[in-house]
Amino acid sequence: MAIPDYRNRSPEQIISDKVYFDSVGYVYRALSWLDIAGKSGSVCAIQYAAHDTRQGIEQLLFEELVLSVGTRLDREEYEKCKGNSTKLHKIIRRLSPDYARLAEFTKTVLSTDLQVLPLETWNHGQLMKHWATVSTCLHWAGEPRETVESKEWRDRATSTVETAAQYIWEKKTRGYTGVMMPYSMQPEIRELWGRFRTGQVDIVGVERTARIALSVLRTRNARRGLTTRLPRTVRVVSR
Repeated sequence: MAIPDYRNRSPEQIISDKVYFDSVGYVYRALSWLDIAGKSGSVCAIQYAAHDTRQGIEQLLFEELVLSVGTRLDREEYEKCKGNSTKLHKIIRRLSPDYARLAEFTKTVLSTDLQVLPLETWNHGQLMKHWATVSTCLHWAGEPRETVESKEWRDRATSTVETAAQYIWEKKTRGYTGVMMPYSMQPEIRELWGRFRTGQVDIVGVERTARIALSVLRTRNARRGLTTRLPRTVRVVSR
């Protein structure tokens, strides 16, 4: 699927064409608003971009939560994190404390197989920092002469929002987000994950061992008339 161009879109197109309420959909609209702001100097366009970027970050954190805990997210936990990105972040850390390492492990293991689509991992701390800085563009920060009527403020706000939006857009358009769930890993990979999770092997060792393990799996499956398809063990959130 071709990556859509967010530039040269009218306000009418932004709110009516290719409207999706996932993380990449929000950021796509944000970058289109920034494109308009850059050409017109519109403060409203900057604020619309800030709003959509912040929504995109919150949606991305929720996607990460669903990806990391799956069916373990009950209704009570869901209600706690609705409308609160800080709680989202905390719930991910509480329900899936090894998620960051699992994502890194998954990306490294799958990178050894050229048949697998590239995976991207997310720094949740960085996402929260972007959420906080973008939020300043939506809160009252002083009288108009010091904010919306100030070119310095507008330039700073544009740069802040664009940095956050591009951080998500570039990673989303470069690869996919996904993790291998331990319960569905092949025995050799699950054992390797256990060693990495507990610090017995570093990420370089993971890559080296995964290459050997993949070769063994392919040989074993070839004898059984099967193909080795590691992507089947990956829970993926689409772009």
